[in-house]
Amino acid sequence: MSNKEIANAFDELGNIMELHDENQFKIRSYRNAYLTLRKLDRPLASMNDAEITGIPGVGAAIGGKIRELVGFGKMKTLEEYRAKTPPGVVEMLQISGFGPKKVKLVWEEMGVETPGELWYACNENRLVEVKGFGKKTQEDLQKKLEYFFKSRDKMHLDAAIEEADFITTFLTGRLPDAKISAVGEVRRRLSVVDSIEILVGFDGDLNSIFQNQDILKLEKQESNRFFIQLENDTKAVLVQCGRAEFGSKMFATSGSKEFLDAFVKQNPGVDFKNLADEKQVFEKIAWPFVAPEIRENSKTVELAAAGNLPQLIENQDIRGVLHVHTNYSDGINTLREMCEHAKSLGCQYIGITDHSQSAFYANGLKADRVLLQMAEIDKLNLELAPFRIFKGIESDILNDGNLDYPTEILEKFDFVIASVHSNLKMNLEKATERVLRAVENPFTKILGHPTGRLLLSREGYPLDWPRIFAACAKNGVAMELNSNPYRLDLDWTLIPQAVEMGIKIAINPDAHSREGISDLKYGVMAARKGGLTAKNCLNHLSAEEFSVWLK
Repeated sequence: MSNKEIANAFDELGNIMELHDENQFKIRSYRNAYLTLRKLDRPLASMNDAEITGIPGVGAAIGGKIRELVGFGKMKTLEEYRAKTPPGVVEMLQISGFGPKKVKLVWEEMGVETPGELWYACNENRLVEVKGFGKKTQEDLQKKLEYFFKSRDKMHLDAAIEEADFITTFLTGRLPDAKISAVGEVRRRLSVVDSIEILVGFDGDLNSIFQNQDILKLEKQESNRFFIQLENDTKAVLVQCGRAEFGSKMFATSGSKEFLDAFVKQNPGVDFKNLADEKQVFEKIAWPFVAPEIRENSKTVELAAAGNLPQLIENQDIRGVLHVHTNYSDGINTLREMCEHAKSLGCQYIGITDHSQSAFYANGLKADRVLLQMAEIDKLNLELAPFRIFKGIESDILNDGNLDYPTEILEKFDFVIASVHSNLKMNLEKATERVLRAVENPFTKILGHPTGRLLLSREGYPLDWPRIFAACAKNGVAMELNSNPYRLDLDWTLIPQAVEMGIKIAINPDAHSREGISDLKYGVMAARKGGLTAKNCLNHLSAEEFSVWLK
């Protein structure tokens, strides 16, 4: 199990225990374990018992539970609490912003035991009179429920890629002569994946792989489509074809319907069947290879036909890391550790952007600690040169649109990322005016995660995009593409409009640990999907070029 999965198990345990009025000290300890474990940059599976119990806040009891999860994929205590709690009640805990106290209330006071029953109760206005609710709370909950239902059974891109890689590796071991590749939404790198599809070029009986193993379970077969389930309940579809037609089928199963329809219309009468290599599809019509990420709509077909496909950004084009947190605020690693790790990855520079003072929940930096960190950065710059450390801050955009420090502090930073972190329930007018004011602040250089969305958890606040783009362009403010796979915000669909306005896109990891810097790859995937080129990426600039851009 990954650190994230192990951490989530403790979060779930704490929440279910609260439903049953269990010991608050234990509940707190499990929630603290969740907060600690999800930030670790070393896999728990690689640690011995002494190393696990040596983690701050992790003693022998929690360490034993971690060892259970690592060894067996389950925790006895969690399974016991799940067993005595209706599955629908446990499911309600997954509704964003609907915590254990409220779940317990509707379960015990109203007999509501599933998200569906909860939605019906809202629809019938039954929550209005319940203590702790009210008309506005009910309306808000109903919107959250609608989003919850819409998002169920979907996966974040990072999780989908991990599962697809696992399946392809397993199949390759069983079918060494087969051609195997992820296709569909995973290969197109959609931010949220509805289904995992794996193409298998194999001329034998594919049913043979399901014999004498418990890793992949065959649920049903429909012609050449095998519907499977993994041990962790993840579902996927294997699509079988002959080895000689693998290229043709790979092309046909990778593009969206809109892209494929436009492609066929653009190339009438051309036979693309029985091609062993996908590149032959494009060679047959003398087109350049179309990257899977941009096989989403008809616009790509137009560009390819005209020979105007963009040279999409690559991982190696990223020269600097511009959004990282250290243990000065809510990061897990020290300033030195984050800098040395970025340097070891081949980066030319790093931008340190801990949380600002209003982010008390994230140990935001008061003015004295800002100056302390800046002094440490000065020393490290001398030591690590020519590697460059830029002094930044992720400043909260306050409710009135102002930044989080007075001018005499703001002017000391090399750059400011301005982000909304609080009071997220805004209408279009309020959100737009708040963000516009921050963009127009002369100290703002990057607009951080512009909509504040959390994929599959929280919809972003609405913005008047033409006005936001115009303000960023006018004030020389870059827009962040936050690479955290739970955000990927700015959405890829908005990248072309931003670039057309001359706005630089900063692909930032929002890293809270050394390991978090590697999330840059997901940002690059989303950027490629939006057609971003290296020249339009802010952190493609060299350290010297970035310094000039700041001035």
